[in-house]
Amino acid sequence: LFSMDGDIADLRFLVAMKQRFNNVYLYVDEAHAIGVRGNHGYGIAEEQGVLADIDFLVGTFGKALASMGAYVACTKVIRDYLINTMRPLIFSTTLPPVTIAWSYFIFKQLPLFGKEREHLEIISKLLRDAIAAKGVAMPSESNIIPYIIGENKACIDFALQLQKLGVYALPVRPPTVPVGTSRIRFSLSAAIAKEDIEAILSGL
Repeated sequence: LFSMDGDIADLRFLVAMKQRFNNVYLYVDEAHAIGVRGNHGYGIAEEQGVLADIDFLVGTFGKALASMGAYVACTKVIRDYLINTMRPLIFSTTLPPVTIAWSYFIFKQLPLFGKEREHLEIISKLLRDAIAAKGVAMPSESNIIPYIIGENKACIDFALQLQKLGVYALPVRPPTVPVGTSRIRFSLSAAIAKEDIEAILSGL
């Protein structure tokens, strides 16, 4: 799940490509998908049925899981290799035990948040469809929804206009995105109600 356009990689295709070769490993970053996609909240790899085929499945505890830190799911051989060779890991201070306990607890709860994920998809589709209906390009398939404006100043002015309406919207400009694609980036959560989406739409 890509962070600026909200589009989704075809992991089945990537897995099929990987399986054609003996010396290829597949690394997938689920930072924006963990917790919000898949029947159990395990991300796009779960949603597309390829969890077992990913060699390095990376995610964060700092977004949907409301914690700190990150993880990589891999084989024990790779795990042992990383633990013994990764300088950033070896020379980093460990996370506080309470943070680790919270991450472990909330990760186990992810399968229980099915209704929240369903609600998130409903409000995300509502906003995506409304923006697309205005003739604005809509690459998103997720809760990360760009309103692509194009020119930098127009994007900044539009963000300020939304903020005056009580919508916390920030402009995203080059080099974060390609030149000519400055946009407002909406990142929705399940805590947002349909009424909140309607308030956003009133300012578009």
